[in-house]
This record gives sequence, C-alpha cells and structure tokens, in this order.
Amino acid sequence: MTAVALRGVQVERGGTRILRDVDLDLPAGAFCVFVGPSGCGKSTLLRLIAGLDDDHEGEIAIDGRSMAGVPPAKRQVAMVFQGYALYPHMTVRQNMAFALRRAGLAAADIDARIAHAARILELEDLLQRKPAALSGGQRQRVAIGRAIVKKPKVFLFDEPLSNLDAGLRVQTRVEIAKLHRDLGSASMLYVTHDQVEAMTLADRIVLLRPIINSPAEGSIVQVGKPMDLYHRPANLFAARFIGTPSMNLIECRVSSLGDEGVTVELQDRSLLARVSAAGLGIGDSVTLGVRPEHVRVAGDADASRRLEARVTHIESLGEHTLLYTVLPGVTGQPAMLVKTTNECAIGVSDRVPLSVAPGVLHVFDRHGLAQARMT
Repeated sequence: MTAVALRGVQVERGGTRILRDVDLDLPAGAFCVFVGPSGCGKSTLLRLIAGLDDDHEGEIAIDGRSMAGVPPAKRQVAMVFQGYALYPHMTVRQNMAFALRRAGLAAADIDARIAHAARILELEDLLQRKPAALSGGQRQRVAIGRAIVKKPKVFLFDEPLSNLDAGLRVQTRVEIAKLHRDLGSASMLYVTHDQVEAMTLADRIVLLRPIINSPAEGSIVQVGKPMDLYHRPANLFAARFIGTPSMNLIECRVSSLGDEGVTVELQDRSLLARVSAAGLGIGDSVTLGVRPEHVRVAGDADASRRLEARVTHIESLGEHTLLYTVLPGVTGQPAMLVKTTNECAIGVSDRVPLSVAPGVLHVFDRHGLAQARMT
C-alpha cells in the first residue's frame, strides 16, 4: 500500500522554480530519505506533504486520500523539525501531552500514549524535567516523542540531527532506526544532506538536485535502495553526490566496443569496463568512473593495464588512508583518490602503480548518463 503519493508536484516562488515534475510513490512502512545539496527542495517537499505550505501545483495523497484543502492537523502526519521547538515552560510530559489535550483526548489515553513513547525513547526518568534541564540529544528525543504520541501514519523528519554534536548524531541516528523497527507500519520520510544518515537509515533514497542550474531537468535524479545508488548511479550527478569521498571521474575516449564491454584509452593504456556499449561509438568522449576503494595500489594487473600515478597528498584516517594522486600525461583532471589500508608505506611524491578491475568501472556518455552495468 502507498503511504504517500505525489503526482506532477511543482513549486515556483518569486519567479524561481523550486521543484519540478515530482512523481513519487512511497510505500507504507518504508523509511525514505530525501537527500541532495542545498537548494534542491528537500525541506520544501516535506512541508508540502505536511500541509505547512500549499503553494504548489500537482497532487499529494496520503494513504490513498487527496490532501487538497486538508489542514495539517487532519493529515495523520507528525513532523520533527531541525529545531526542537519545545515549550520551555512545560515539562517533558506536558510538551508531549499538549497537542493531545488540544485534540480532546481522554486523560487516560494521553497517559498511555506518553508512557508508551517514553518507554521506547528511554525518557521515563525525564518526564518531570523542563527542556533547560535536558541535553541536546534528550531534547531531540522529546521532540520525537511528541510526534510518536500522535500515532501518525507518516513521520516527517526535517534534518533532526543537524544541531547535535558528532557523538550524539550517531547515537540518535541509531535510536531513530530502532524506532522505525519498533513502530512497524509507520512510514518515515526524512530530509538530510548528510550521506551517512541517508545510507544508514534509508531503505529507499530519493536523490534531488537544484533545478536552477538544470532548467530542462526534473527535481528527482534517482530513486532506489541506498546500495543501488552507490553501485549503479544513473548519471554523473548521482556519481558525484553519493559516496564519501565521491567517485573518481576521468574524461577519456572509447577505443573499442565489444560483447565484453567498453574499452577506453587512458595514459596509453586500455581499460575495459564491463558496461553496455549501447549508443556509443569508437572515438566518443566519455567519463570513466571508479570508486576510491576499488583502486588498487600495485595491483595484480599486467603492465599494459596499470596506471602510473604520483602521490600529492595523504590523509591518514585510522581505519584507512586516502591517497591523492595525479596521473602524469592526463591533464585537466581532478586528483585521483585511492582508499587503501593504513599500513601502506607510501609517501608524498612517491610514484605508485594503480590498477582497477573491469567489473568496478563505470562509463558515462557525453550527456552524463550511465551505461548499464553488465551482471
């Protein structure tokens, strides 16, 4: 069953198009994350679903019912904002009970809902405290608890972890994932620009782009499971945005096409990518893509397929090391990143041989669209 459906949703403000051609079906019980750079309309989309903004074209339906003219309080959604938005003069219990009392629920029902939410979020010992006596992580849990007690069909999270420090972000992220499992049928729509949150929380990612620089494109770049976007980006935008560090992208030309894939020339070497050759011709300009963790130092490839690189910078990050390299003879290209183990004895200015396996290479055509990967 579809929890939220959007058809032809578009938003224009002050003559600037914010969202264009948004068509989505978000299934019930899913954890869907809207991710993308600033200005792509993530929060705007969430506010449209919540009913906080209604200046849009197109249709929005929740649980099969059109939301045209339906006020926020009647949409069976609950929103958790970036700011905690707690009433400072009220206790945790009073904050969680406020909307329920206004809705006219019986006291016994209110108490039961608060007890249930407090147990899930481990707030039972904090119910009599006021927000000033709580940590940032505790305040965010109260804000989430205030949403839980409404028993919504859809939870909307608008960058709820951005005000927390690094340690609390990890802890609260785990709590939100556990909450989704505990609540079962409730759907969660979550906005973030943090890729770690998107990759670890979502069972479905909606990648959006700002359309101000893409006047002919729609807002949605790609929709799918997190690892599908990671391993099979649909285009250069997805390849650049998904993954930290992002995919290495190098411009080169097609040298041959065959049943085994597409061969490109780089540094006078022939590199085979196991991707479809459909639509390509020999001599075409393409972009070769490879994830930093898929580049091997002193790999087992023969000399005809090894790339020669020079190390320009090293970042040691504990569990792994990032090597920034340049490929002599390949001009006008960004640094080639290599993600390797921390034990590597490589220094700045060292020359190192690099190799990549055919199955991990991506090829993007002159329009920036990915060639289909061979299975």
